[in-house]
Amino acid sequence: MNQGLPLSSFHIGNPGVSKFIIPVSLVLFNLILKIIFLDHRDIAMDEPFTIFYAQADFHTLFEMLKTENNPPLFFILLHFWIKVFGISAFSVRFLPMIFSTLTALAIYFLGKRFFSLRVGLITALVFTFSNYHLLFAHEARVYSLFGLLAVTSMYLYLQVSNRYDLRSVIFLVIINILLVYSHFFGFYILVIQLTSCLLIKNFRSRVMKLYLVILVIVVISYIPYLPIFLSRFLLTSTNGTWVPKPILSDLYKMVWKFSNVPVTTVFFLFLLFSSFIIGIIRYIRSGVSFPYATTVILIWFFLPYFLMFLISFKIPMFLDRYLVFISIGYYFLIGISVSYLGRKKWIFYTLSFISILMMAVTFKPDADNKRRVKEVVQTIKKLKTKESLVVICPSWLDLGFTYYYKQDLFRDYKNLKGNLIKEKIFPVNDISQIDTAIYLKASNVIYFEEWATLVDKENQIYNNLSRRFSKQEQYKIFESFTIYNFIP
Repeated sequence: MNQGLPLSSFHIGNPGVSKFIIPVSLVLFNLILKIIFLDHRDIAMDEPFTIFYAQADFHTLFEMLKTENNPPLFFILLHFWIKVFGISAFSVRFLPMIFSTLTALAIYFLGKRFFSLRVGLITALVFTFSNYHLLFAHEARVYSLFGLLAVTSMYLYLQVSNRYDLRSVIFLVIINILLVYSHFFGFYILVIQLTSCLLIKNFRSRVMKLYLVILVIVVISYIPYLPIFLSRFLLTSTNGTWVPKPILSDLYKMVWKFSNVPVTTVFFLFLLFSSFIIGIIRYIRSGVSFPYATTVILIWFFLPYFLMFLISFKIPMFLDRYLVFISIGYYFLIGISVSYLGRKKWIFYTLSFISILMMAVTFKPDADNKRRVKEVVQTIKKLKTKESLVVICPSWLDLGFTYYYKQDLFRDYKNLKGNLIKEKIFPVNDISQIDTAIYLKASNVIYFEEWATLVDKENQIYNNLSRRFSKQEQYKIFESFTIYNFIP
């Protein structure tokens, strides 16, 4: 009587398991973890901005992109997605959630192809349980797409470097073009790949000329967008950004974000340090150096990590979301270190179990963005009458507010400002933007602000309202929103 497949058929090294069961399981596992709380958080921060312009016609979108620090790829993809599925929180976040899920799959295949099945699986699982990447999976922004393209690009780069394959070369060109059209920091991936060609002897002799051709094609493809890129770079380098300059401890804090909690961070750094020291000792004793693929991963993480940190003292850019492509290199180093230190099976299984368990038990599938825009709108609606005046500062809070206030106004992207004025809602950055005569007709003035002093440095809006009105009520909305109700 047939008792089914023998247990040995499901061994991790079995081709059917490694080619089908593990990849499918990874995808399903990521989907389950990332979809259950997909619309749990409010649409907030930069999400309303992205959704607002992604729904617009291309003329409006590309006019906006002239003053935007992100290239058009994600906006265009989300534009067509919205056409079909609408602008609900679940809908607009479903697309980045899919990108994040596919990133886990790409990580697995890269690790399996150029290291071992175990490295691919460990790295993919560490990524899967990353709170840092879950936030990007739950955010209608470019970062999960950026991560997916970065991993895919590195896979194809290693493929081309390992063995010449015209199809892989063509795909590498296409992916690298998409990469730089998804985020300006996509150029860092090109720098990583070019540096690998220069530093690794086998790469210099085998693929340097080919990669220079690939690089030239990518740069030529970017010529239409180059004026915008240069104008944004010059503006940023001249006027600076809102990102603060880093301090030395940020080098550790950023790795902490990648690793969920401090105890996991310390353990991972111990793995990296131990494997690096053992590797150096083995090289001194026997002349055995790290494999070329490991060297590429080392460059992937360390070069942009420290380069961006140093550049940030001049042009601040050492921000968690900007390092999304670097974090994946870090996770690969964890997987490689576990494999490198685990020459004995019991050591390998112990380190693997601890690494994955520490990420799993600290994983928060309902991670919070600490924004309560919906609660803000509900509070203001309770306070607002037909004669009320609503003042919002800074002005960029208007899109998130409107998304929950009236989505019909949000969808009418060509007439947003006029429609808000009709509702007596004024997003401003300065007291001079409000006609003081309007105050006299208002039954009450509701002032909604979050870090208003970023634009209204002397807090003139609040001070002016305090002088004009004798009574005020204050509502603090977790974590940084404040509503003042000024009553004559």
